Amino acid sequence: MNRSPSIVLFHVHKDAMAAAARAFAEDWPEAQISNILDDGLFRWVRQTGGVVPEMYGAFQTLTRYAVERGAEGILYSCSAFGECIDACIAEFDLPMLKPNDAMIEAALDHGSRIAVVATVAATIPTIAFEIEEMAAKRGQAVELVPHVVDGAFDALAAGNATMHDLLVAETAEKIGDCDVIALAQFTLSRAVPAVEMVTNIPVLNSPGAAVAKLRELLA
Repeated sequence: MNRSPSIVLFHVHKDAMAAAARAFAEDWPEAQISNILDDGLFRWVRQTGGVVPEMYGAFQTLTRYAVERGAEGILYSCSAFGECIDACIAEFDLPMLKPNDAMIEAALDHGSRIAVVATVAATIPTIAFEIEEMAAKRGQAVELVPHVVDGAFDALAAGNATMHDLLVAETAEKIGDCDVIALAQFTLSRAVPAVEMVTNIPVLNSPGAAVAKLRELLA
């Protein structure tokens, strides 16, 4: 494998795309990344409140396109679509990472009581299933403490990133008696500095962990 593998990043929101690009620029600038963005999928899942069968076809079509274009690895940044991503991973034979897999591994290494913070409610059931599934494979008991930060995503979408970070930090400040805080969306990675200022609990974010894991798999 060459030292500059071709990696496709699959997004449903522009801010998640920006977060992934920042993580690669900081931690693996040699990687050749390209982006697929379908923000209509994000509006769709917010309307339905979760994955519906028709969404699988969109993911398979776009993933097949990335594979045919020569992707050596694919990273998905869309946390609410876990079932769709699983179907793609089962179909295509190359390294492919769900948004939170690497972060979940790290969170379970920290302990079993995990605070999960999201700004989109549909993310919670998806990542809860992923955490419980990975914990079961490790034979590890786990307790999840979910938090949905109302208004934060809409603030970010409106261009008020400062308000987004403030609302996330206010939620994190109230979290106690947990081993780790997992920020369960790529868009939340920008709030890490604000969260770390208000808590002594370790804080994990998806893009940073995902880039490190993909580099391990490909490099």
